[in-house]
Parts: sequence; C-alpha cells; structure tokens
Amino acid sequence: MRISRNKTLLAAMFVFAAGFATASSAQFNPRCEGCMGTYNYCMAQPGAEQWACAHEYNRCAQPAGCLLMPEL
Repeated sequence: MRISRNKTLLAAMFVFAAGFATASSAQFNPRCEGCMGTYNYCMAQPGAEQWACAHEYNRCAQPAGCLLMPEL
C-alpha cells in the first residue's frame, strides 16, 4: 500500500511540474499574454462567467499557438 501511495504522489508531482513548465513557457509569447489580458479583463466585468471568458481567450489563443482553457 505504501509503495502505491508513493507512486501516486510522484505521478501527481510530475503532472503538476509538467503543467507548470508548459504554462510558464507559454507566458513568454507576447500574443499569449495579450489573450490572457483579454481573459482577465472579461473576468473583471460584473456578472462575468468563466466559460464565456475562457471561450473568448480560446478564440484569441488558438491561432497564436497558446495553451487553451477548458470551457466548463
């Protein structure tokens, strides 16, 4: 049981690190930063819905080759 828990923890840490590294590398693309600014502006509006803001971000980010957000 203990070995299984350690493997699960190691896998979770690896996934987190890989996601963080990917997200960090995407930040250096100026077009990605602009899309993120659009998302942040959208979320700052009164009554903003995350899925609608994520959709706007994805419309900007996809042609730029940035990571996409889930539209929940």
